[in-house]
Amino acid sequence: MTIDFLSKTRFGPDSNEVFKMSTIDFNSVVDMSSTEFIETLNKYITAFQTNQLPRLKELKRYYLADNNIKYRETGRDANRADNRIASDWAKYITVFMQGYMLGNPIAYDSGDEALIDKINDFSKQNGADYHDGLIETDLSIYGRAYELVYSNNEAQECITKLEPEQTFVVYNDTIAANSLFGVRFYQIKYSSTEINSFVEVYTANNIYYYKSDTASFTGMSFVDMAEHAYDGVPINEYKNNEERLGDFESVLDGIDAYDLSQSELANFQQDLNDAYLVIKGNPVTGTAEPEYQTNSDGELILNDNGHPIPTANSSTDAFDKMKAARMLVLDNNNDPDGPTPDAFYLTKTYDATGAEAYKKRLVDDILRFTFTPDTNDQNFAGTQSGEAMKYKLMGNDNLRKTKERLMTRGIMRRLRLLGNVWSIKNSVSTTGKREGLYNLINDVQVKFTPNVPQNDEERVSQLKQLYGVISDETLFSLLETFTGVDAETEIKRLADEKQKEVDNFQLQTGYAQLKPDDGDVNG
Repeated sequence: MTIDFLSKTRFGPDSNEVFKMSTIDFNSVVDMSSTEFIETLNKYITAFQTNQLPRLKELKRYYLADNNIKYRETGRDANRADNRIASDWAKYITVFMQGYMLGNPIAYDSGDEALIDKINDFSKQNGADYHDGLIETDLSIYGRAYELVYSNNEAQECITKLEPEQTFVVYNDTIAANSLFGVRFYQIKYSSTEINSFVEVYTANNIYYYKSDTASFTGMSFVDMAEHAYDGVPINEYKNNEERLGDFESVLDGIDAYDLSQSELANFQQDLNDAYLVIKGNPVTGTAEPEYQTNSDGELILNDNGHPIPTANSSTDAFDKMKAARMLVLDNNNDPDGPTPDAFYLTKTYDATGAEAYKKRLVDDILRFTFTPDTNDQNFAGTQSGEAMKYKLMGNDNLRKTKERLMTRGIMRRLRLLGNVWSIKNSVSTTGKREGLYNLINDVQVKFTPNVPQNDEERVSQLKQLYGVISDETLFSLLETFTGVDAETEIKRLADEKQKEVDNFQLQTGYAQLKPDDGDVNG
């Protein structure tokens, strides 16, 4: 792998291109199994693999801490340290953002309880909390994410995440930029020589399957077609931002610089341990010969490590004994004009203060430009008030708002696709009319609750002050992040407790025995 480390442009101009196709050209496609469409499809796949896949793979490498420092060409000789330490900044940024946004599950609200029940049942059956977390992780890494809405063998609606390295959507050329079709392509390796390639194309009403018996997608042939009832392209694309950039993509150079700083420090420490010993003057050495022990055939005798064994009182033996005793005995060879005996290690001076200041500046820049708070900051502690925390998270909170708006678009499109099938099945009891269900879904509110550390005592105190000022239902909704119980359930629990108290009172006083049909009630 050839890497231009901290030089030139990292990604090409077409590395994040949105694929488009003329609406007229797409509508003119009569047969999706035709050679013409297969050739067009192959052009999109080739462009994706050539221009976009390298960027996606590099971003994934950084998330896995396989940074470019691992592939840096240093030109160092074999006797010098060449450490390559990759930092895990990318995962730190991604995990923080994913947890901050979706540490608390997404909630849905609507005036139609039957619709909310249907959405919640679907979410529970498909593990939507985990699925949404995977979508946000892909958004943070790649700047884009994909999911497939489909029906399983039991005709149940399902969702699954698709790999951004194997998926793209082609949009039309209108201002609305509606999706024309989505493509999922992948390969299966049966052996070192047998590799099959598969392509799936999802349109608004059908799914088309293609296959190639080679490792290349150029030899594709049409295999099969199936219908679906979602009345829209079931591959749903999410965007992290309008530019489809990952959360740490803008600081890749900073991450490289931090890796380089850490690696060079490790190299310095290792070279210091392996520093050259300079000896001025002549060391007092032994006089025995030969230098190493030999057998009767004149061959060297080796120790257990495969090294020759010095002869007692030889030069090597004398040096070994001096090193073991941690001392050197030198003289000037009886030459008054010779060098003054000395011995020292040849080392460089390390500017610890300057190096640490440089690393701190890199860390600050990485966190600042990704709007990620430094949780190791001593001031970022549990003793901070809620208002102080808000200021520390303000930059990240602004970024979160943008991400939430874009993610809401994708979730609402998911719900509309599901609503198209639910209306056919008439599985939502509130309406059997498709238009009515469509309008109800458009009125659904998608609620995100940031996963922010809370000062419980401070929050409870604030909510107590709101008692009697706002409705009980609103108050219990605010308490939900603290108690984990939704407002409706909490109100019902309180009503049940009050009824239980009334029942106990009646039993204790005997009032429960006086009923309207008793003969002595009025007498």
